Formats: sequence, structure tokens, C-alpha cells
Amino acid sequence: MYTEWMKKVYETALTRKDSVSCHNWMYEDGVLLTALDYAAQLLEDDRALPFLENYGSCFVTEDGRIPAVEKRPPSVDCLNNGKVLFCLYHHTHSEKYRKALLYLRECIGRHPRLTNSRAFAHKQIYENQMWLDGLYMLQPLYGQFTKEWGPASCFDDIAAQFELITRFAYDEEKGLYYHAYDHSRSMFWADPSTGRSPHFWGRAMGWLAMAAVDTLDFFPADHPGREPILDVIQKVADGILRYQSPEGLWYQILDLPHREGNYKESSCSCMFAYFLKKAVQMGYLDPDYLPRAKKAMDGILSEFVTEEEGLVSIHQVCLVAGLGPKKKPERDGSFSYYVSEPVVSNDNKAFGPLLWALARFSLDERSK
Repeated sequence: MYTEWMKKVYETALTRKDSVSCHNWMYEDGVLLTALDYAAQLLEDDRALPFLENYGSCFVTEDGRIPAVEKRPPSVDCLNNGKVLFCLYHHTHSEKYRKALLYLRECIGRHPRLTNSRAFAHKQIYENQMWLDGLYMLQPLYGQFTKEWGPASCFDDIAAQFELITRFAYDEEKGLYYHAYDHSRSMFWADPSTGRSPHFWGRAMGWLAMAAVDTLDFFPADHPGREPILDVIQKVADGILRYQSPEGLWYQILDLPHREGNYKESSCSCMFAYFLKKAVQMGYLDPDYLPRAKKAMDGILSEFVTEEEGLVSIHQVCLVAGLGPKKKPERDGSFSYYVSEPVVSNDNKAFGPLLWALARFSLDERSK
């Protein structure tokens, strides 16, 4: 069943008009494109590579420049699509992708960090802030660079990011991670004593969950830096299962399912299904977590996913949510803010994780 759904989502991504943007370098397109590459390998289908090559040609010049990134101030969101360039480089061995990747590696090296801390800042405009989202945008890519091109000492730096996000953003009582942390404790959305944002946003924790299992793909098996990443995996798994709905899904604000205005949200539900399934498959979590992962996947297909004229759609996607900056005081991290953002269909922040989750679940069917 899951393999058939993976095929349908894969076909939809290849055929739906504008399934990715060739005008804006957007991190969510990178989530879908890397999932397409992975699914293509499982399906032994060769149509994904030309699709990815077309995307690459939109953004990478023949001399290896990425103008869409060069013109923007430092942001971890600009780095995620380097994962797509790695896919293209491995397939084509093109020099332009190697040069583009080296440029992104330089961007990591000079990316701003929190004052007197090793933690990467989310963006230059959020110079003293660490967001859960940023772990996904940067750390798996940083891990891939380190595995393939070194130096091995960077694994310590990557591991430190997971240790720091737990120190800064984890709530022991709730078992959840706050969306963001302000090192200066001066932002209008931050708790003045802890620096933490007010709520546990589902997709933010979804990004952290995927970051942890994906980053470990590149870590040496005996590296001590695996421990803080494994600790995040255990904490996230135990935390989110406290708040899984009877249908197997998760809410926009994780710990307040019954509060008026809250809703079951598809992107975080797909991310958690992927995370739980992969974590068990890779031996990071005990197999006892599998029934909850399956419940999530089945709930997603039942409640969020539709099919019409051969095209798959996923619904109930929070379009975007953030914190600040000062010129956007409405982005204050309040409950009312998170539930007021637009809810859409087929945004790649959900469509990509849906394909990733189905690909992971299809592995069991392939092995039978």
C-alpha cells in the first residue's frame, strides 16, 4: 500500500505544474527534490534526474555561482538546497555543482553564531537567535560536507548544535522543544529569563526531528558526537507521543489540542511519521515505536491526503510561521498568532515530508 502511494506522490511531483519554483530558491523545494531523488532510486525510475537538472540549471551558473544565494544576507534557509546540489553532483560529476557546493561550504564557515557561543544563528537579521528549523536547514548538509570533504573535526561542531538546542530550548516537564531561543533575551517574543519563545510549534519540532535522523547518516559509527543527537531523537520521540491524537496525528500547537482554534496539521504529522519510522529502521529507537509510526502514516493518508484525476494533494498545511523581526510585531509567538497563519494545500513543506515518509514505509514492503 505505501509503495503505491509513494508512486502516486512521485508521479504527482513530476507532472504537476510548478511543483517546484524555478524563480525562488526556497528550502521547501529542496525537501521535495531530495525526496524525489530517493524515491527514484527505490523505484528504479530515471525521470527524476532530468527534473533535478532542470532545477539546478535555474539557479547554478555554468561557472558554479548561485546568484539567488549571493544576493541574500546569511541565512540557514539558503543552505538547505545544497542537499539537492549534492544529489546532482553525485549523478553528473559536473564541475559547476562542485564549485557551487564549495561556495555553500564557505557560507557555512562564515555564517554568524550567537554571541560567545558555538551555536549557529538562524539568520543575520536574527543574529542572536537559534531556531529549531535551522538544525534541519544546516546540520545534515554540514554533515555531508564533513563526511565527503572533511575535516573530521567538524563533526564536533555539528554535535554541539544538537547539545546546545537541547540546553536552550528543551522543556523537561512537557517533553517538547520551544520553537526558538533568543540568546540576548531582548526580543519581544522571548521570555526575559529563559530567552525561549512561548509555544511548541509542531513543524518546528518536525524540522528538528528530521534533522537528527538525517544528520546521523553522515556520522562515523564510533564518533562520540552521536550521543547528543541520539539524545535529541529519544527526547523528541517520547515527547511527541504524549500528544499524538487518537487518529495518529499532531496539532499545530502540540500540547494544546483542545484549545479553540488549534487544528491537526499535516506537515508536522508527516515529519514525525518519517522521523519515527526512520529512527526505528536505523536502530536509534526501539521497535516498540513502530505501531505509533504506522498509526501516524495511516492517519495522514486517511485525513489529509486526497487523489483526483491521478494527482495527489495534501491538505491542512500551515503556510508559514515565524518570530519577529521587530518590524513584524504580529509574529509574537502567541497561540493566536500560530493559528492565524494561512492554512493551504500542497505546500512542499508538507508534500516533501509526505514523500519522504512514504518512501521510508515502502522499504518494509520491498523487503518482503
